[in-house]
Amino acid sequence: MVAGVDAAKGGWVMAVTVTTPGAPVAFSVWPSFAGVWAEARFQGLLAVGVDMPIGLPGQDLRRSDIEARELLGPRRSSLFWTPPLCALNAADHTEANRLSRGGTSRGLSIQAFHLLPKVREVRAVLTPEDLAPEARPQAAEVHPETSFAVLAGQPMSVSKRQSAGQAERMAALAKKFDNLGTAPPSLPGATPDDLLDAAAAAWTARRMATGTAMVLGPEETDATGYPMAIWA
Repeated sequence: MVAGVDAAKGGWVMAVTVTTPGAPVAFSVWPSFAGVWAEARFQGLLAVGVDMPIGLPGQDLRRSDIEARELLGPRRSSLFWTPPLCALNAADHTEANRLSRGGTSRGLSIQAFHLLPKVREVRAVLTPEDLAPEARPQAAEVHPETSFAVLAGQPMSVSKRQSAGQAERMAALAKKFDNLGTAPPSLPGATPDDLLDAAAAAWTARRMATGTAMVLGPEETDATGYPMAIWA
């Protein structure tokens, strides 16, 4: 068993499946990442793909982000530059922007700042050892649009927040999960694109468990020992 995890308004969406190609996927919503990880360990999952930055850069941009943006091409704007480690504990955007400029000479977008509470939540639960290839469960950072690009053989053409974009992603996922049809299922606490992203992360987790995943920036670690790679 493996899982994909995506942040949602209600906490975190967890999409669980098995490594068998085409096997169904089951969705649930958890109020905390600690609950997600406890369930992953209780179920004995092999791999968990997490749609959230985990290893954070210092002065330089992450190689994984650069490679992911190159892979995404016209969809590169869907990947925000990962906030730097120096801004991790900033209380507000003004402070985070100041710390980022001081530590990297780059400002921090408001979108990247809003990731920080979830980043802190993940890093409070996972250790760098949980992201090692031999860990069970093995956690890894994923970026769903990168996963979709690899899954479909090309970047998605429309935003996932548009109905046409959701249909495009569902068509790709339906080839990998036999219980997904033409529209995302409904789940309280999650939006349709949350479910799409969690399923894409679950597909990548399958690839992690079977040793077939693509790894962007595989040799990078941050100053605290967390890997900065993106898996797809």
